[in-house]
Amino acid sequence: MAAERKRLLFVHPNNEVGGSDIGLVRLIEALGQDRYDIAAVVPAEGPITPLLRAAGARVHLLPMMQLRTLPSPTYQARYLAGMWPTVRDLAALIRRERADLVHTNSLYCLYGGFAARVARTPHIWHIREIPPAIPVARPALGRMVLGLSRMVISMTHAVSGQVFGGRAADRRMRYIAEGIDLGVWSRGAITRSIRDELGIGRSVPVVGFVARLDPWKGLDVFLEACARVSRAVPEAVFLVSGDAPSGMEAYRDAMIAKAASLGLGERVRFLGWRYRMADIPALMAELDVFCHTSVSPEPFGAVIMEAMAMGCAVIAAREGG
Repeated sequence: MAAERKRLLFVHPNNEVGGSDIGLVRLIEALGQDRYDIAAVVPAEGPITPLLRAAGARVHLLPMMQLRTLPSPTYQARYLAGMWPTVRDLAALIRRERADLVHTNSLYCLYGGFAARVARTPHIWHIREIPPAIPVARPALGRMVLGLSRMVISMTHAVSGQVFGGRAADRRMRYIAEGIDLGVWSRGAITRSIRDELGIGRSVPVVGFVARLDPWKGLDVFLEACARVSRAVPEAVFLVSGDAPSGMEAYRDAMIAKAASLGLGERVRFLGWRYRMADIPALMAELDVFCHTSVSPEPFGAVIMEAMAMGCAVIAAREGG
């Protein structure tokens, strides 16, 4: 008789497609349905949900807010007001799913650890972010993560060192590096031309930025660099692929206005979410240079590895992961 599959429940606090989201999809794909019965909890339908289903997870929708360091008292008040009702509902879902293990997929998702504690279910916290260096707050967050977890998985030593400091040597810490499929991230696998789709000639130099439009990703730095480059190479085109996470639309609008004030005009193309995860290899295949301009230490920067695999010249800061 075949052994009963272990029941895993993954808690993910958003429905976007960024590094941590893609990392979760790849993890579920690698675990496979033969050995595990997998459920995933996300706040709503969005770009990530079809990918989770395709990877083999049953998807549950449970309204959740992501912990963010936004300077918005209203956002933070809403988060605190919904914290315990969300924990209660998630704990009930954990019991209904008869989960053997709960996996929280972001440092900025506090619900999973508390709900697993309420449901008396083992909990793993997967850390994929470096939080702001706020005195007292960051050490307290690290202590809470360890206190609510049987094991903590860190993406890089840079992440664990920043979050946990001297406690990064705790026996519960483990490291799982990110990887990519070189059968997908290969120029030889590309069958379409993004340049043709965008009306960009073959001889035109193209520089790209691929990220969520979150202030710490440093789009303002990229745009200022574009303005300098355009004075020396006026035929160059600059592509910004990605859009604002919920709550950061004002930043996106400010960056569009900044590009106009720098005189970039049609030389910079804001593509929004036109190109999704499956399209990014083809997009990167058309770039001559890829820029990664984060203004805070990057936990890992999978997009850098992806650009390198596509043969792009990469400009990035030697910082973080």
